[in-house]
Amino acid sequence: MENHEPFFIFENMVCKPRPVHDASHTKTNEPTGSNPSSSWSDLPKDLVLSILQRLQLPEAIAFASVCTSWLSAATAAGVPRSCTPMIMSWRDILESRESRGAKGSSSVNCKFLHLLDVHKAYDVRFPQGLCFMACCGSSHGWLILVNELANLVLYNPFTSEMIPLPPITDFTCVEAVCGSKGNIEAYNFENHRVQDAKYLATWFYQKAVLSCSPSKSANYVVMIIHRDNNWLSSVRAGDSNWQVAATLVAQKADRYADCAYHNGMFYTVTFEGIVEKWDVDGPNGPAKEVIVAKRSSRRILSRHLVSTPWGDLLEVRAFVANSRRMYRDGVAFRIFKVHLDGYEKYLG
Repeated sequence: MENHEPFFIFENMVCKPRPVHDASHTKTNEPTGSNPSSSWSDLPKDLVLSILQRLQLPEAIAFASVCTSWLSAATAAGVPRSCTPMIMSWRDILESRESRGAKGSSSVNCKFLHLLDVHKAYDVRFPQGLCFMACCGSSHGWLILVNELANLVLYNPFTSEMIPLPPITDFTCVEAVCGSKGNIEAYNFENHRVQDAKYLATWFYQKAVLSCSPSKSANYVVMIIHRDNNWLSSVRAGDSNWQVAATLVAQKADRYADCAYHNGMFYTVTFEGIVEKWDVDGPNGPAKEVIVAKRSSRRILSRHLVSTPWGDLLEVRAFVANSRRMYRDGVAFRIFKVHLDGYEKYLG
C-alpha cells in the first residue's frame, strides 16, 4: 500500500538556532561601503525581506539566528521558529510522478505546512541524488525515508545529514536480483514473486519511529512496522542487521496499526486494539508485555499512539461515524488515555 499521508514533525530540535548575537559587533562581516561602522544588521528591512523570500525553510531558520534585526525581519515574514510543529506533505511529488508516468526523480521538493496556520506552507528541496519513494515516519526532526532500492534512510532536512539503515535484503523474505553489472534490478520476495525495487519500496514499510534524535545521542533505536503491517522489527545505531521482534500471521485479521516511543519504551497497537510494551534490550531479544488485551475492531478504521509532552500515552481511534449529518466525511475520532496497568480511559 502506497503512503499518501503527511507526517507530523513535532520538534526540529536538530536545527535549533544558536543564541542570537548582535551582528554590529562582528567586524569581519562588515559590508563594503562608505560607512566603516556599518554592518550586516544595518541592511534595510525591505532588502532583508527580499532575501528571505528567496530562501527555503532551512536557510530561513538559519538566517533568523544571525542577529536580532534579522530575527525581527524573519518574524515579520512569518518564518517559524525552529521548534514549531509542522506537517510534511509529499502529495505534489506523487501527483507529479503520476502525470509523468515516472516512479522516481533526481531532485524532489516537499512542502512543510504550518500546523497552526493552514495558509502557510514552506518548500523544502531535497539534495540532488536523494530519490525517495515514500516517507514512513518522522521523529525528533528527522525523516525516515524509503529510497529507490527499497532501503530505509534517516534524513535531516535541515542539516542534509543522512544515515543509511540496514538494507531490505537483511530480511529473510527478500533476496536481491542483480543485473549483469551487479546492480540491483529487482527483488525475489518470499522466493516466488519477483518485485520491482521501486514498487516494493512503496508498500513494504508502514511506520517507523526513533527513540531519540541521532544528532543528540549515538545510542538511538529505530522500530518499524512492515511487510503489510504484519512484522515488527528494530535496529540500534551502528548495528548492521535488523532484529525481527514479531511476525503476525498474515491470514488473520489483526495487524499492527502504529508504534510510538514513550518513557523509554516502545509501544505498539494493533487494529483490534491490543497494546504492547516492548523492551528491545531483553536478554533473549526483544521482549513484549501486553498492556491492553481487550480486542475491539467494530467500525475501527485506524489507531494511532501519541506520547504527550506531559507524560501520557494516548490512543487516537478513527472509526465509521453513525451520523453523516454530524460528520460529513463519515469519519469520527475518539481519544483514550492508555493506563499502563491495563485499561484505557475515554477522554473525548
